[in-house]
Amino acid sequence: MAGATAVLLATSIARADPATSFELAWSAPERCTSREGILDATRARLVQSHVDMPAELFVVGTVRKERGGYFVALQVKDAAGKAVGEREVFVEGTSCTAVEEAAALVLTMMIAAIPPPEPAPAPEEVEVKAPADAPAPATPPKASSAPRAHEPSRKIGRPRLTLGAAAAASFGLLPDAGLGVALRAAYSPNPVVWLGLEATFEAGGSIRAAQREVGFQFLHAAAFAGARVLRIAVVEVIATAALRAGAIRVLPDGFAVVEREARAAVVGGPGALVRTRLAPHVFLEALPELDVVFIRDTFEIRDGAQVPIHRPNPLAARLSLGFGYEF
Repeated sequence: MAGATAVLLATSIARADPATSFELAWSAPERCTSREGILDATRARLVQSHVDMPAELFVVGTVRKERGGYFVALQVKDAAGKAVGEREVFVEGTSCTAVEEAAALVLTMMIAAIPPPEPAPAPEEVEVKAPADAPAPATPPKASSAPRAHEPSRKIGRPRLTLGAAAAASFGLLPDAGLGVALRAAYSPNPVVWLGLEATFEAGGSIRAAQREVGFQFLHAAAFAGARVLRIAVVEVIATAALRAGAIRVLPDGFAVVEREARAAVVGGPGALVRTRLAPHVFLEALPELDVVFIRDTFEIRDGAQVPIHRPNPLAARLSLGFGYEF
């Protein structure tokens, strides 16, 4: 019912200006609907046949295979090359032929929603009498309103926000492997730049000293900056650099800790975020990192004398694995 209503709405709007002409550049996997199929289906909804006049709109349509269906992106520009519309739609199913109906419907509504250009004001008519023997003025050639064929189309990217949660493990900072959870928020202002914030809590097990247990925890926040370096189908790789600051906390069992139970910890280094699209907005994310430990305090307990129990390594490794939802 909703699909029929959308078709009737798009058709009724399009009848107001049936002569709108457009060109289509179409890129899709094999066995998908052809460019001619999309043109015919869209013109049928616009109630028009092929319009023999300079194109007023230029459409770029791309289709890529996603898990569970196909992802369709449509970009519309006017004759001056200015972007006037962009839409994305996910078509579920195993057959790419289903793309035709969804793409034609969305494109019809985009074209129908674009207001017609305002007519140029008519020049004032001035009657000028030329001598009888004067040659007729040459008619200048009309300038084509279509953009040049060699001009590359500009990629239109929109900002994206991703929220995610992950299981985290660290090695080298605590006496044993630190295990915990991480909450991450990332922002991409364009298809290349990636910025993020993360909060993580880890428990590092315990060590035995003088017949008693001493536990460790690491609570910290991180700031990321990165750039997308690779994108193949549903997989993308983002090179990252992070700086983490927090505190390592000692949990003594009946011991007196020398100085204080919590010490500042600052680490940072490079990483590589690997994201795999599982659904239109859901990603599986893996982030391995290598950190330099900038503060390496020695933790001591008092058992008659001062007994050192732990000092972080100069280098630490980290891995988080989880899911992200992209808005």
